[in-house]
Amino acid sequence: MSILRRSVFVGLMVGLALPHTTIFNFGGRGFADSAHAQDSVFESKKIVPFVPSPQFVVDKMIELAGVKNGDVVYDLGSGDGRIVIAAAKKGAKAVGFEIDPELVGESRANIQKAGVQESAEIRNQDILTVDLSPASVVTMYLLPDVNLKLRPNLLSQLKPGSRIVSHSFDMGDWKPDKVERVEGRTIYFWTVPAKGN
Repeated sequence: MSILRRSVFVGLMVGLALPHTTIFNFGGRGFADSAHAQDSVFESKKIVPFVPSPQFVVDKMIELAGVKNGDVVYDLGSGDGRIVIAAAKKGAKAVGFEIDPELVGESRANIQKAGVQESAEIRNQDILTVDLSPASVVTMYLLPDVNLKLRPNLLSQLKPGSRIVSHSFDMGDWKPDKVERVEGRTIYFWTVPAKGN
């Protein structure tokens, strides 16, 4: 997505004040204690490091998804709002979901500066709790295990024909329809199949 979004899940140990931290290993693109993260994700607080993606990646994601007037674009982990803004400029209704309140404020200000506030918004929400059903396009820049956690929701909630674009990471054995490589970056594209396929 428009950011290097890498969630770090932090759960509280039962009956203790000291936190038990689940750490993502960014260098190896893996997780420590991922089983615990999956079990406790909805109770966990996410700490979200933010690194913006280059604009050329954002532009390629929008192009690959074929974002157009009438689309509803959901950006999961929207950071500073740059994908939301880019989608709104293409005529889409664009909604970003971001759990960090400071980034929510920053991205809302960026939307105002870009003049797309009529067609773009940011919601302060955990991406794993989002109802995806209104979206015709979903964009994301997460980690492999987070993509896999989202995959059942993407397949069950999105309408057939909806498009999904992921920067850098695939979704396991769900083969993408297209893979684009731009200046060393990889972008994956899927179309949601008809139910039962």
